[in-house]
Amino acid sequence: MTNIDWRFILIQIIGAIGYALLSISFYRKDKRQILFMQIIANTFFTVHYSLLSGVAGAISNVLGLITYIVIYIMDKYKLKKSKNIFALFMIIFLLIAVILAYDSFYSILPFIAFSVAIISFLTGDEDKIRKLGIVVAVCWLIYAIVYVSYAAIIFEVVTLIATAVSLIKNPKKKVT
Repeated sequence: MTNIDWRFILIQIIGAIGYALLSISFYRKDKRQILFMQIIANTFFTVHYSLLSGVAGAISNVLGLITYIVIYIMDKYKLKKSKNIFALFMIIFLLIAVILAYDSFYSILPFIAFSVAIISFLTGDEDKIRKLGIVVAVCWLIYAIVYVSYAAIIFEVVTLIATAVSLIKNPKKKVT
């Protein structure tokens, strides 16, 4: 009789829910809808990586949550975004990453992904958000392989495919 590791299965399910939400987010046409879905997804990722002892992944997702919520509120209430504020956010967050989470090259990948994601949302361009989402997914895919997150590995591949399909399905129309 084999022992089933229910804790590991639950951790994978939590990650799978987050990645399913992330994949769906790229099919949204409105920036705020994409952002809202990613806020919910990041909540699942934070729990997922915490349970896998992926400190850098968990911290990065908490920082992402904070930043996405700030961007979402600024967009919702049409507040002017200062790129300098978000540059400061990224510098502070990268310092946090180095101080609290650095243990190898791989521990930097979530923070690279986080920085690229923040830059993508500051563009205000849904097409650029999707394209930069591919870079984010590759960083997380490598991190997931290192931390043996089967849910993340599977769903990062799905996210890469979903994002590519969304770019084809929703091409940016050129103004003539």
